[in-house]
Amino acid sequence: MSAREAILVVEDDPALKDTWVAVFEQHGYCVVAAGDAVEALALARTDPRPSLALLDLGLPPRPGDPTVGLELLQQLLLELPNLKVVVLTGQDEPAVCWRAIGLGAFDFLVKPASRAQVIGALQRACMFLESERQLALSGQARITVTGPVAEGVREFGDAAQERLVRSVMADANYNVAQAARQLGLSREHMYYFIRKFGIERQAP
Repeated sequence: MSAREAILVVEDDPALKDTWVAVFEQHGYCVVAAGDAVEALALARTDPRPSLALLDLGLPPRPGDPTVGLELLQQLLLELPNLKVVVLTGQDEPAVCWRAIGLGAFDFLVKPASRAQVIGALQRACMFLESERQLALSGQARITVTGPVAEGVREFGDAAQERLVRSVMADANYNVAQAARQLGLSREHMYYFIRKFGIERQAP
């Protein structure tokens, strides 16, 4: 694990949230915690931006329904494309887990998950983070895209382009000139992709 990897904990149960914060701090993580989706997004937009997240899908105002958590997962990955999210679900339903993975979650665990299970998942996520950072140093990027096969190759091509551009923009701290250099594009071409994919830096 890189020194002081930043993790965002999203859990609406105050006691459980405090427990995870204490556990992760003991393991050397820099931890911030939120009890709902609004607070989670605000923390994700504040430096240092998290590289890891533990996300309980059952969030207010409908803790029994994973919809709010899944929407938050989607928004977090839209703004932080390199974020590794481990989701927790209290519903032992494969459809919910596969939906989370399809949206880009790194891993999922069914509650109640043990400390060892959660720490193990985060350690695996850190290994992926480190490998992706090493790839970036050599001018490469690892892009994972999920989409309907029936939409054809073009749909996957656009999705991969968007994922790559968002990832490089985030790595460049939304510096257009720097991102353009990394992608081997002119500034004009870079702005074309920014407009095409509606990329905006969220204010902290």
